[in-house]
Amino acid sequence: MRALTYSRRRSRRLATQSEWFQMYDFDTLVEEVLKQRPDLGRAKLDKLIEEKKCAVGGGYLTDQGALFLVAGELGIQLKSIDSSDLTLKDLYIGANDITVVARVLAVYPGSTSARKEGGEGRYRRLNLFDRNGMAILTMWEELEAVDRLGVGVDTPLRVVSAYVKTGLDGKPALNLGKKGRIEVLKDEGLVTKMPSVPELERDIAAITETDVIAVRGIVQSDSKDSEFTRGDGSRGTFKHFMLGSESGSKQQRIVIWNGSDLPTLRPGE
Repeated sequence: MRALTYSRRRSRRLATQSEWFQMYDFDTLVEEVLKQRPDLGRAKLDKLIEEKKCAVGGGYLTDQGALFLVAGELGIQLKSIDSSDLTLKDLYIGANDITVVARVLAVYPGSTSARKEGGEGRYRRLNLFDRNGMAILTMWEELEAVDRLGVGVDTPLRVVSAYVKTGLDGKPALNLGKKGRIEVLKDEGLVTKMPSVPELERDIAAITETDVIAVRGIVQSDSKDSEFTRGDGSRGTFKHFMLGSESGSKQQRIVIWNGSDLPTLRPGE
């Protein structure tokens, strides 16, 4: 049996391979905006789009994503815009009440954190990916929805009414509060255009600089569970083992944080 694990190291390669799957092209979306606001004119609308992209900065927004945000600020209802028009690449810190679609790369158990006003709050995280990259989704409400909906690795999701804050790595991170929810995506036409985990999968011998990938290989050593101390003094666990390429030409140490609840792996698996 092959062992499958995931890497979160920085990548340029995945970005160059990415293609934006979409239900509508940019010009179609522009036409709909101008139908509702003919007083704007194409030149003025183009200027608003460029201003939005410059305001966000960092290369986060595509033209479609900027148009979506401009339309929202103008109070324009773009009923024909599918949620896939806003991808993970379009996320920027400060975005509010947005909807995106992506697949699940990893599901984490529920955790607690200290509230500013005192006491503890519960949250649960999902790792999401699409052709543009990945994002962490932190759910602060309705944590049971993950299990109730049967969400697991490769599940296609619609994340509704999310907001974006700065993540621990400094990148935009999705959050869901009382207004938000997750839905398992049922639209087959859209689902078939979304990349799946097997499409990201590579033999460990082919790994160089990567971002979000599924790694394929053969276990070379027994897995071991170890503990570490976090900066706040709390204890954490991780599972580690050696994973080799199918050809035997390369080995790599694999570390799975908080993976002590995973089964023990043996050489050859």
